[in-house]
Amino acid sequence: HALEAKLPDGTTLGVFVHRRPIEGEKSLRQLVDENVALNHKRLSGFAVIDEVEASVGGLGGYLVGTRWRHEGATFYQRQAHVAFEGTWMIFAVSAPLEHQAACDETLAVIVASIAWRTE
Repeated sequence: HALEAKLPDGTTLGVFVHRRPIEGEKSLRQLVDENVALNHKRLSGFAVIDEVEASVGGLGGYLVGTRWRHEGATFYQRQAHVAFEGTWMIFAVSAPLEHQAACDETLAVIVASIAWRTE
């Protein structure tokens, strides 16, 4: 799922939610590492800026800050990775690098608002 919002200067802030079943017995750490490796292959100049273990919706997860280049611009993305009931989820917010703070703030609000439904 993807949403876009305009920042005051007209720049687009993208919000993405990706989920997929966890295959086999992979740990969340392995899934994050595979995602990073995939992005290294497909995105020019991709780099992990920082990574920390963090609570995501009250569960153990990872927050990952990344950057890459596209069409002469450098982009930033803050990701939250978490596993819940056999599903791997990535919540991510991206924008040009100069809007890193807006990405970080937006993802912090999203992560703080996560509540899991168990049925």
